[in-house]
Formats: sequence, structure tokens, C-alpha cells
Amino acid sequence: MFPSTGAPFVQPDQAMKKLVWSETRISGGRPFDGKLVLPPAVAGSYQDIADAAPLAPFYRDVAVLAVPEADDRLRPVAARDGAAAIETRRLRADGSLDWRPPAGNWTILRLGYALTGHRNGPAPAEATGLEVDKLDAGAVRGYAQNYFAKYRGAVGIDRFGGAGVTALLSDSIEAGPQNWTPEMLAAFRQSRGYDAVPWLPALTGRIVESAEKTDRFLWDFRQTIAELLARNHYGVLAAAARAEGMTYYAEALEDHRPQLGDDLAMRAHADVPMGALWTVPAGGTPRQTFVADLQGAAPVAHTVGKPLVAAETFTAFGAPWAFAPRDLKATADWAFALGVNRIMIHTSPHQPTEDKPGMSLAPQLGQYFSRHETWAEMARGWTDYLARTAYLLQQGRPVADIAYFAGEEAPITGLYGETPAPLPPGHGFDFLSRDMLLDGLSVAADGTLVTSGGARYALLELGGESAAGMTLATLERIAVLVEQGATIVGTRPQGSPSLADDPARFAVLANRLWASGAGRRVWTDRAAAMRARGLTRDWSLSGADETAVGVVHRQLAEGHMYFVANHGTGPVLGEVSLRVAGLVPTLWFADTGEIRPASYRIEGGRTTVALDLAPGDAVFVVLRGHADTLSRVVPAPRWQPLSTIEGSWEVAFPGVGNYRLPAGSWTEAPGGTLHKYSGTATYRRDIEVPSRIAPGSRLMLDLGEVGDVARVRIDGHDAGIAWKPPYRLEVTRLLTPGMHRLEVEVANLWVNRLTGMSKGGSQDVYRPDASLRPSGLIGPVRLLVSR
Repeated sequence: MFPSTGAPFVQPDQAMKKLVWSETRISGGRPFDGKLVLPPAVAGSYQDIADAAPLAPFYRDVAVLAVPEADDRLRPVAARDGAAAIETRRLRADGSLDWRPPAGNWTILRLGYALTGHRNGPAPAEATGLEVDKLDAGAVRGYAQNYFAKYRGAVGIDRFGGAGVTALLSDSIEAGPQNWTPEMLAAFRQSRGYDAVPWLPALTGRIVESAEKTDRFLWDFRQTIAELLARNHYGVLAAAARAEGMTYYAEALEDHRPQLGDDLAMRAHADVPMGALWTVPAGGTPRQTFVADLQGAAPVAHTVGKPLVAAETFTAFGAPWAFAPRDLKATADWAFALGVNRIMIHTSPHQPTEDKPGMSLAPQLGQYFSRHETWAEMARGWTDYLARTAYLLQQGRPVADIAYFAGEEAPITGLYGETPAPLPPGHGFDFLSRDMLLDGLSVAADGTLVTSGGARYALLELGGESAAGMTLATLERIAVLVEQGATIVGTRPQGSPSLADDPARFAVLANRLWASGAGRRVWTDRAAAMRARGLTRDWSLSGADETAVGVVHRQLAEGHMYFVANHGTGPVLGEVSLRVAGLVPTLWFADTGEIRPASYRIEGGRTTVALDLAPGDAVFVVLRGHADTLSRVVPAPRWQPLSTIEGSWEVAFPGVGNYRLPAGSWTEAPGGTLHKYSGTATYRRDIEVPSRIAPGSRLMLDLGEVGDVARVRIDGHDAGIAWKPPYRLEVTRLLTPGMHRLEVEVANLWVNRLTGMSKGGSQDVYRPDASLRPSGLIGPVRLLVSR
């Protein structure tokens, strides 16, 4: 289930709200009895601009305040503990006010709330409605109950919860900003400890008391919104899902800072925290905001001991049915290297009809992973790779050296959506949430920071916005951790951003911690702190560009495991040095399931392992079992050409006909009949294996270039699926000297067919003159031998 918490059954009083106001100028010293201007009641993201979709006006009063009139709007007004507030009971139902103002000229602020008017989407018209108030626990709870009831009625009670529909997923929130809810003032007082009403003029663009105090109030206001969003939306949905026996998955902000919210706190309620990673081209890099999003999802699981980190992956726009497994592997490897161990394919739409290529989530949006995909019957090689990699990355626990506290307001995607966090290479890290810092950290006897979920860190770094300021409660907690023996890295915070905190008390404690270094446990120099802790790099790479390689380290019950992915366009031919000694390394390949012994040497408390990774390749380095020797050299297999399979093939194109074709793209076949064919073609021919093969030799079938996925059979026996370069399959067990029947099924993509069908209209997916994708058994096809 995939809710955006919007639906036709959401009533206006349950929908997302915004603060609005009007201004009426009056003269004091005499009674005033007149109507106040009605604040804008239009539904839209801004105060007085209505959205295109019509919606009946909705408005409720919150407070009526009087501020002295001033020519300079930036002249501070006083917050007089409610003295400037006019009792709302003086405001009559018709909007008229009965009040005797003090002498002078006054501006009467009539504050209330209207609707943002945001609707859920993409969705069909009959499923489109207002988004529920994300800050109102009762409204969200009612939404969930109504939503679940509709599903339960559709699938039956026995297929909802325990079986059938077993999970609820909150996609990245795209409902737009919201800054009010009926219980806002009560929630503010409870969380911040003071009354917000005298400070409400700050929300109309005025300075109250001083610019510095106004900023601190606004920080408190934003923080209250973020807390309500995490608790009353994500927390309520999580509780509602679990009450039905379902698992709750949750993404957060995804793309920079589309609205107020703490992305770590939002996901903390999920059973499976999630991020998002749109499709990355081979050799390319993801947008930094997606990197930050996954780096914000993984630590939520790590710090509380949740085993799974999921990601919406392979999302794409403007390229429908244009991806083969070879095109998607880079995205998967980036996700895995950023801490993900459960892939969520965006999307895999159900196909209730035989119309092909089939239905999608929305025009031009998503991935199209369904039974109607051309290569669906050959997906096993690709999905086996995803399953093996995810399974291995679910073993043990993650290893990281640095707990990185980025501050108390801006989300991770807001802070690091453009530029990565400034952390040293070769060390794992986790972003640490404010809640975990305050309530989930302890310090072991050796100074290691340990979270409630069992994650361990050598030091706590104060980065992001924490140097500019942190709340007194956070500073006091850091002082306790220092007293208990923790190592802290960061500059002295300038003060508290909250109006609720005492600046003098903050300054005394900050000075004590940073002036003395608290017994050399508080550092401003990270490198010096790491040396003091005896912390060396967890991994380093020679013979290749480290920035093109992703590494994840997990500690196993009886060893260690490193996932190493080559994201670059060049090979990784060198050595990786790991902060592990005394164990035997082996290389595990998730694409084939093969496990190989590794060449290595152990020295200086580290293990150095030889690596040979082609562009886009990945490998697990698994270290287990006592090493009886400090070094080992394992000769790498050397594949030599044995023969080239030349000449023509019998090629069958279902529904089109049979042809004799040489290896090559069928988009270039004579006559043009096959140029825009999409589907599966079967190549057949006899091959002869030379008799000059030495005993004990291994044989490899190299298909050369393939467009796009191939399944091979030899003499009717399955030899496997080749789904990425190099398109090779080991066939030692199937080939002996002599004649054999070789059959290669090749599936291309729907792109060529859709291009051929195009008339150039607005509804066509591709232009009629779009480039065709090379398709078929392109070759050259060879037999290779390794002795």
C-alpha cells in the first residue's frame, strides 16, 4: 500500500492548513466597534493566492492582536506577555470587534487559518482529494482507519494485515508546506515552555522585541512544526499499520528541503527506513540530494538496530521502457554502497490485461518492471544479483567510525543536497539524530559511543549547523558524554537558537567544555582527535581512484565483510587495504554466485587484498577463519581465445518470421523489416569445439556485445543468463570436443517498437525519428579457454 494521505474522503476541517491574517488600522483612546477585515480564506500555498482547483472558502479564527502602527515595518514591537492580545471573545461571529484601545494608532491583526488546498497525486480523478492535516494526530488516525477499511473491504479481512496486504509505505512527502493546525498553540507551549501568542506578529513579517529574539522564536516555531510532522503523521501511521499487523516503510523529504521537517526524525518511526535513488547512468554519479537522502535513511536503522534499510530505486522520467538490467546495475550498486539492503523497484505495476507494453504508474514516470517487459522471462540473472547482494548486506552489523551530528533543524537533504558532508575518506559514518543524541547514547569503558541499537562509534563530530548553535539540552547532553569519556570533535557553538533557553547558562557551559578541552576529549581538529583515539583508515585503495569506489563494511559474528563497488568508467586494478588482521579473505561475486580465494598479505594490523574490477563491477571481500599464513598469491584466471564462431545463424522472430543472419544488430538487417522489432529472437546454429583442449581446462562462451539480455542453451541444457557486460558464461560442464547445438535467446527493449509505432503526436512516447537501440546478438561470439 502506498498512501500520500490524501483522498476524496478528507473533509476541509481535516485537511492541511496555513496561517493567514488581515490588518485593520484604528485610532486609540476611544471605543472601537467595527468589522475587522476577513483574512484570505482561499485554498493555496500562499496567503492570498488561490490554487487553480476550486475549493469553497474555509477559515477559522486563532487570535486577535494589536500592535502599534509604525511607518517602518521593521521597527520592533513589544511582546508584552499577552498584553497586546485582545480576547477573542470580543470578536463577534460577523467579524466585528468591540474594544477600547489605548491611546495611539494601532494595527489590529486578525489571525486564523485556511487551507493549503493541496491534493494527492498522481491519482485518477475518483481517488483524488485533499491531503490530510499532517500535524493533527486525530485527522491522520481517522484517515488511516478509513483508508484501511477501503482496502479491507476490497481484498477481504483474511487478506489484509497478516497475509495479502502486509506493508504500508509512505513515499517521499510531496504535499507542500503547512504551518498551522488547530492544536498548534497548545503543542508549542508544551514543547517550548512559553506562550507563542505574543510572538505571532513575527509570522506576519514583523520584528518582535529584537531581530535576534524574533529569529529564536521562529526557530522554535519551525521546530514545533517538524516535531508535530514526525510524531503526528509518521508516528500515527506507524502505529496504525502495526495495529493491523503490517510493516511500515517510510521515506522522508528526498529532494533538498521541500517543506519543514527533520528527515531523521520522520523515518525514525518506520520499521524500515527508506530513501530514494533515481536511475544513475553507468559510470555516472547520482544527484547529491539522493546520496544525502540514503545517507539519512541508513543511520536511522543502524542506530536503533533495525536490520533493513530500503530505497525507492530505478525511478526515471522521460525514458519509458528504456532500461535493461545492464543499465540499472549502476543504480543498485550505488544504493548498496550507501547502506541500502532492500531494493524497492519504482515501479512494478500490475498488468491485468495482455495489452503490451502495458500499464505504468504515470506517463513517462517510473520503471516498468512487469511481466510485459520484453526481458521479463530472463530477469532471473538480474534479480538474483539484487537478492544475493541485499541478503549479504543484511548480515552482521554496520561498522562506522564517526557519529556525525549535523544540528537540530535543517534536514540532511537540506544541508547536504548539493555538497557532501565534509568527512574523511576511508571511514564509515552515520548521521546522528537529536533524539538519539539526547536519549540513545552511552559511553563504553574505552570511550566508544554506543547507541541503543548497538551501533558503535569512536567519536562524535559536531558538524552542519551545530557550530552556529545548538539547544541548551543538547549542549548539556554533550557535556555528560564528555564526562563519561566520549571524544567530541567540533568548534564551540555560538549559542542556542531557541528563545526558551538561557543564553548565560549556555555560554558558561560552552566555555567550560571548549576552553579546557575537557581533559583532551573535546577537539577542534578531527585529525588530532583520531590520532589520539588511535583511529586509522578502515579501508584505502591503491591503483585506482578512491572517489570512484563505494565501500560498505559490516562486522559478522565470525569475521568481517566489505562490499566494494566500482562506480567509475575505468577498471580497478590494484589493492584494497582493510583494518582487519588474522583472517582469511575470499572474494564473493553476487552476479554469478562464485566464491574465489583471494591474494592477500597481512602486515601492520591490516589485510591487503588484490582487486581486479571492471567498470561497473562489484565484489564482496569476506574475511573469516584463522589465517595460517601471512600472505597468499592466487593466480588470476587468464582467458585465451579458442575459436571464433563465424557465419550465419538461424534466427526466429515470433510473429515475424525466420531469417538467416550473421551476428550484429538486427536494426541494421537488410530490408528494414526487423529494424523496429521489440521482443525476443532465438539464434540457433551448430558449433564445433576444437580437440586441442588440454585436460582440466575451463571453457567460457563470450557473446561479445548483446542487445540486451541473453539466455543460452547448449544441446538443450540451460547454460545461464547473460545480462551485463562482459556477456560471458562458463560452459565447461556442457562442452566437450566435437559438435554441439548452440541456442541463444536475445531480448531487446520496447524502445524500438514504440519508435516504429510513433506518428509524432503529443501522446506518442518516442519521436518517429528517435535513435534505435542496437539489438540482438551483436558479437563477436567466441569460445575462450583457461588452462
